Amino acid sequence: MYFGFIFGVIFLGYTATFSALMMGGALLIGVGAIDDRFGLAPAVRLIAQTCAALIMVYVTDIQIHNLGAPLFFTWQLGAFSVPFTILVTLTVINAFNTIDGIDGLSGGVAFIVLGFMAIFSFNSSILSLTLLLMAIISGFLVCNIPIHSNRHAKCFMGDAGSTFVGFSVAYLGILLTQGEMASMSPVTGLWLVGVPIYDVFTSMFRRIFRGKSPFKPDRYHLHHILMDSGLSVKMTLSIILLLTCITATIGLLGEIFILKDGVMFLSWISL
Repeated sequence: MYFGFIFGVIFLGYTATFSALMMGGALLIGVGAIDDRFGLAPAVRLIAQTCAALIMVYVTDIQIHNLGAPLFFTWQLGAFSVPFTILVTLTVINAFNTIDGIDGLSGGVAFIVLGFMAIFSFNSSILSLTLLLMAIISGFLVCNIPIHSNRHAKCFMGDAGSTFVGFSVAYLGILLTQGEMASMSPVTGLWLVGVPIYDVFTSMFRRIFRGKSPFKPDRYHLHHILMDSGLSVKMTLSIILLLTCITATIGLLGEIFILKDGVMFLSWISL
């Protein structure tokens, strides 16, 4: 996926425009591949992800300055812009990493999220990058999604692929919610990635309440719970992808009907 992304960026002539995504992605791919092969401590992975976020912030000045009005008043971050951008980026990266537990899940969720981002980026330079990322993920899904025709042609993301995908989604999300190219509210972005964000936070809180490290893996993610209840892998995948479509559609409808950020944010928190 990463080499496909590099080829596409060069072919489209956007090498300078998306240099931060290329450099940050290369770092995540390298560290993720080492982690997939040998296993790295969570702290090492977290440092690499933070460095990728810093590259995004300081190479191309992509950061979150404005949160919209999630509490019914405009919220500018000011001096907290950089740390908050890093926190959001780390959250999205790890959300896509932790849901990568069954075939087709992380890639499928990312494809749906990017599809809705393509709607918001229509008639802007961001659209070509969004479609490029959708293309490379669809190429991966051909050999990963659990269908009868590809049972002998399997490939897996690993931490290398899932962290790169999460970083790409965070990168695009910030572009679409900040600055002159903003075409959706930051709260709408929460709805687009609602399912993986819900999953990562509930898993971390559950571990903390049980006196365990929030970074320690377990079998209490949404896909584990659904499969342990007796559902098949295909049915579990279908349900989570459907939930992703539903939350993303709610975000889209909020933009179409110009609902207040406060209403959308409190609804997201309630869900």
